[in-house]
Amino acid sequence: MADGAHDPLNHPEVRLASGRAYVAAFVIATALMTAAFFIARHPQGVPHVMLVLSGGAALAVAVQLLLLLRLDFSETQIWTTVSFLLAFPLFVIAVGLSMWMFHSLDARTMLMALMR
Repeated sequence: MADGAHDPLNHPEVRLASGRAYVAAFVIATALMTAAFFIARHPQGVPHVMLVLSGGAALAVAVQLLLLLRLDFSETQIWTTVSFLLAFPLFVIAVGLSMWMFHSLDARTMLMALMR
């Protein structure tokens, strides 16, 4: 026990933590969300507003995954990354099917209002 083999600060996942990465992720995510807010408030000057906003949101998520959650293919994080990569398609399918369901429901119910 005296050799420090069970020192929690020597654990590989604890050593990945970095204050600089957390601050950088916070600053980048805040800048992206502020830009998205101003684009949404004044969409006249931006062509393809939804594509720009979707790209900014995807970039913010990627920054948070890389800098905050430290998802990479290193030996210490491989199983966290693999579980994320296996869960992500399920999330996309669930959100996509929900959007499709609400879109088709809206199309079916709003047509009835137009017929009256």
